Amino acid sequence: MTVSSQINEQALSWFVSLREPDSTEDAWLAFQNWLEADEAHRRAYDRIEQTWLDCDEPDSAPETANDAPRDIPRGRQRASGTRPWLLPAMGMAAAVVLAFGLFGQTAPLQTFHTDGQSRVIVLEDGSRITMNRHTDLSVRMESGQRRVALTDGEAAFDVAHDAERPFVIAAGDRSVRVLGTAFNVLSHGGRFAVGVERGVVAVTPGQDQTPVRLIAGQKLNQISDGAPVLSQVDPKETAAWRQGVLVYRDSSMTDVAFDLSRYLDKTVNVSPAARSLRFTGALRVSDEVTMLRQIQDFAPVQVTRSGTGIDLVPRDDR
Repeated sequence: MTVSSQINEQALSWFVSLREPDSTEDAWLAFQNWLEADEAHRRAYDRIEQTWLDCDEPDSAPETANDAPRDIPRGRQRASGTRPWLLPAMGMAAAVVLAFGLFGQTAPLQTFHTDGQSRVIVLEDGSRITMNRHTDLSVRMESGQRRVALTDGEAAFDVAHDAERPFVIAAGDRSVRVLGTAFNVLSHGGRFAVGVERGVVAVTPGQDQTPVRLIAGQKLNQISDGAPVLSQVDPKETAAWRQGVLVYRDSSMTDVAFDLSRYLDKTVNVSPAARSLRFTGALRVSDEVTMLRQIQDFAPVQVTRSGTGIDLVPRDDR
């Protein structure tokens, strides 16, 4: 058996075993290790995902995502008329081969945008996407994969577990791949960050880069093409903005100004003298006057205005 054949057999074994509803977390972690060990593993597994097709009647057409929560069955439901003779006779591998080329229909692309308000989207599989302000993304629910393109902004994801269809978020040449978990993704102004609230995610921080596995309580930050930086966070704070709060723990004023710029939709600068200052605290998301008053009250800075926007300077920098 060739190396390629061995990899295909391994990929198929993973695909079959992870379809079981009682698959353990250890099994998922072992699968993630195998997937990340070699790009050939990922390509082989992706081919199987793309070619898999139920041997029953085709699923009903996906429902359109709404901007408000509603009750949707989690996961795809199989038709009751399964052909019991087919899989035993052909085997799972043959069934996958048979499916190849028989399911070429392209799923519809859905696009979403937010301005000054957040928005909740419920997908047909029960997954929830909470979009932060000033965010653009698109969704395509394919037969073998659920895809989201985060063009700009920030979103919190609570992904329904579906071993047949991994959930992949693309942000430029970066990607986040999961099977069912809760996490937050930011991609804006050259900054990229992923924080995990629950479960395990695999983050590819750039083209041809090795995926990084994150578990609950871990966060990856990356600026432009720089090296990704890992840190520990409180899982409950990965998307605290959903509750209208921005939480900072020994954060630089540059990071604070970056968030203020996003929420106020205008440039917030940090003077050179204030860039070394650190801030620990929480800011309530509100209107411009309220947010600037909070940062001036809670952080060691003073807010001034100039022709280039809003400036944060040290309180004694007069």
